[in-house]
Amino acid sequence: MPILTEDVHAVIEVAQLAFVATVTPDGLPNLSPKGTLRAWDDDRVFFLDIASPKTRANLIRNPKIEINVVDQLSRRGYRLFGTAALHYDGSEVYDEAITRLFADRAVPYPVACVVLVDVERAEPVYSPAYMRIDTEAEMRDTWRERRRALDDAFDEYCRDSPFEPPPGERRA
Repeated sequence: MPILTEDVHAVIEVAQLAFVATVTPDGLPNLSPKGTLRAWDDDRVFFLDIASPKTRANLIRNPKIEINVVDQLSRRGYRLFGTAALHYDGSEVYDEAITRLFADRAVPYPVACVVLVDVERAEPVYSPAYMRIDTEAEMRDTWRERRRALDDAFDEYCRDSPFEPPPGERRA
């Protein structure tokens, strides 16, 4: 039986942002956002290491990983637990991952490696709001409206206080 069910696949595809937890040499958690998480097959996921040297170093030392992926509107998702392997430019996994994400387009940023995770278990995670909201459709409608208000407020903040990337991290 596959670990990544049809529902897990659907959540990964729609979420567009996941958080990866690794362990530092000091035994502390390291949390890193990932915008490239995709299912590889029914038992593995992958993401690109674009700007995460700490995550990469942690995985070289200890390949255990937890990935949290949640759909914002449905307020539910999965915790994926597994073991990661790093694949570098020139490997079959690296080349396949780049093709899956970018097809024939140019890769828009440097990719240090592809992290392929053998998922050992997947646990559902969902909002306590389901104690008062009966259906996922109702949850999505509620959060769609709330999301709109939050986006409007943040748009206003961004107009007043625009973000500037740190020097040296801008595209040339």
